[in-house]
Amino acid sequence: MAKYEARIKAIFGEIVVGFNSIDELKANVESLDAQAVSEVVLKKFESFITKEPRQPKHGLEDVYRFTPSGLVEIMRLPPSKAETVALVLFAYHPEPALIEQIVFSTGIRDVASRYLTNTAYKRFFSKVQGGRYMLSQEGFDSVCTKILPKIMTKASPTAGSGVEAVRNEVGRDPGAGKWMF
Repeated sequence: MAKYEARIKAIFGEIVVGFNSIDELKANVESLDAQAVSEVVLKKFESFITKEPRQPKHGLEDVYRFTPSGLVEIMRLPPSKAETVALVLFAYHPEPALIEQIVFSTGIRDVASRYLTNTAYKRFFSKVQGGRYMLSQEGFDSVCTKILPKIMTKASPTAGSGVEAVRNEVGRDPGAGKWMF
């Protein structure tokens, strides 16, 4: 029986490595093929493993959240559908989203033709590898400067602090992009 345990959080749970000395810990860790362990466990218990839902950006916890399946759930809808699409992509940022994720999160079935590739809006969106979409720089800036202030001030007089938190988290003050809705 090992005297000590090192507990390492993994995407599938926790790996426990027993050891009696630092040298033994080093040897045990070196001999462990973490990738192989992960693949075996995930393959066998995929339907049982619950992932921690992704957290919203700081200060926007009451604007959107992630479901356990990884979809965005908007809790404060912007006034237009195009702004809703942009907010969903903002939530997924910096990761791009599949059309299906955007459809399920917005409820807009023809989201690609009506917004993502529509000439009136496409400058706000970028199609990236694998048919995924994300906000362009102009789109990201517009969400920060136009959409978030609009929906944050609707609900609470102190909600504007969330927009500042996002600007600080991103590390810059976005420019003044314009949404033409």
